[in-house]
Amino acid sequence: MTGGTTLPDPRVLLEEARALRPFIVDLTVRVCRERTVNYFAEDFPGGGPDGMTSPGQEGKVVAVLAEELKKVGVQFTTHAKVPGRDCLLATVGRRLPGYRHMLVLLHTDTVPSGAPSDWKFPPFEPFEKDGKLFGRGVLDDKGPLVSAFAALRILSAHEDLIPGAFTFGAVGDEEVGIGVGLPYLIERGLIHCTDAVIPDIAGNMKEINVAEKGRVLLKVKAHGRQAHAMEPAKGVNAINAMARFLVALQNGRLRYRAHPILGGPTINAGLVRGGVAPNAVPADCETTLDIRYVPGQTADGIRQEIQTIASESIWGPGEVAAAGFTAEIMQDAKPCEVSPDAPIVKRIRRHAPDARVVGSGGGTFAKDLVLMGVDAVGWSPGDEATYHQPNEEIEVEQLVTFAGRLANLALEIANEQQA
Repeated sequence: MTGGTTLPDPRVLLEEARALRPFIVDLTVRVCRERTVNYFAEDFPGGGPDGMTSPGQEGKVVAVLAEELKKVGVQFTTHAKVPGRDCLLATVGRRLPGYRHMLVLLHTDTVPSGAPSDWKFPPFEPFEKDGKLFGRGVLDDKGPLVSAFAALRILSAHEDLIPGAFTFGAVGDEEVGIGVGLPYLIERGLIHCTDAVIPDIAGNMKEINVAEKGRVLLKVKAHGRQAHAMEPAKGVNAINAMARFLVALQNGRLRYRAHPILGGPTINAGLVRGGVAPNAVPADCETTLDIRYVPGQTADGIRQEIQTIASESIWGPGEVAAAGFTAEIMQDAKPCEVSPDAPIVKRIRRHAPDARVVGSGGGTFAKDLVLMGVDAVGWSPGDEATYHQPNEEIEVEQLVTFAGRLANLALEIANEQQA
């Protein structure tokens, strides 16, 4: 049901987005210069990656966006659970009762750049060349962030045509997720919407992500017995035990029922640490497992299965463990799904008719929104080839097109009355 407002031809907003191309390029370069690298502080005891003194520092990007909002007269609020890790929310529209409210959420943090030798250019000196933007964050997620910001700017000039509302959110702590980003905004009751788009999946605007696997981080610790390296038989080598466990883990299989979109679970051993010196038998070794799981599985059930695999494989013949092993859940984000026939999916397909429904093993802000009852889906510009990779890039034309499509989508949704 619509409110009867005569909407402009979609080509009008697309042209307005094309006029903002220089703005989109300039603002993307500026926010990508700001180092907002996110990480677990305990994983970098000698200091953060990429010269970071503390995780995230997303407030630096929020400050840039806030100045731009002041220029165009769009009201906004900022919220920080941790100083310097600000989130920003800006809303346009008349917010009349009974009309739909669309939300677009993007994140302002990035993953570390990794080894400098893997980059063809300095990762935090972004630039445009041959119709593409290059640099850490241009794809994930600062380029799409600016594209959505341009849509907000376009819609602010047509506020009289928006009986409902459109909210733009620039939110921190997506790449790590310790609760200072979207969960904090939800806890404070600051998230209000009927529909949401999360531009954080790439897919060249040809994919609509309706389902996400759950993600559990498990820390498995092996405890052996320390001894001098000249007599290793007197000790119990925890690193050797961990190696046997990891081999058994690759050969084993978690119990699950295949999901029609997501398939089955995956396991990645991303961190391994152990030992204190080359001339000492290591008494301790730990690994952090990143397990992406599907509906029907649970984090605790997975932990118990991992524990069983470890108990059957971790100690070698004749070894007596000093303390055995532990498997601890560090983080758990549950799987989620939206119906492929949901109204938001059908609306997006009007603007991207070649888009197909997909699922993802990655986690985005959509998960928290779906779990609170919102139809939130992923839809985004950019190619996934350089996601979390060196030499990150995105086509400027995709950012421009997405800004226009997103503005048209939001205008349509905000003119619909709730059922």
